[in-house]
Amino acid sequence: MSQDAAHSTPLPASPIPEPAKLPLTFSIVMGIAGLFLFLATQIGMVAGAAIWAIGGYFHFGRTGFAILVSALAPVALYLCRKILVMAVEAERDPANN
Repeated sequence: MSQDAAHSTPLPASPIPEPAKLPLTFSIVMGIAGLFLFLATQIGMVAGAAIWAIGGYFHFGRTGFAILVSALAPVALYLCRKILVMAVEAERDPANN
């Protein structure tokens, strides 16, 4: 015994438009730079400490350290890129200012 599903109508689009992003002013750029530099420095320090600790624990030579750096550097750079994008979005959002 099968039953027909009820016909559904699509929901209307949201009538509230998104607020416009704030233009880049000097204070917004300084906020972005401060946030990015602080967090990117933290990521760099953690990545460097992890490379030093892992390489030291396993007694890596120069080749081992180079391979470890080449494995962890893209991850650290990706995190820095994501932080920059999030900082720009947060600083330009009118709700945050």
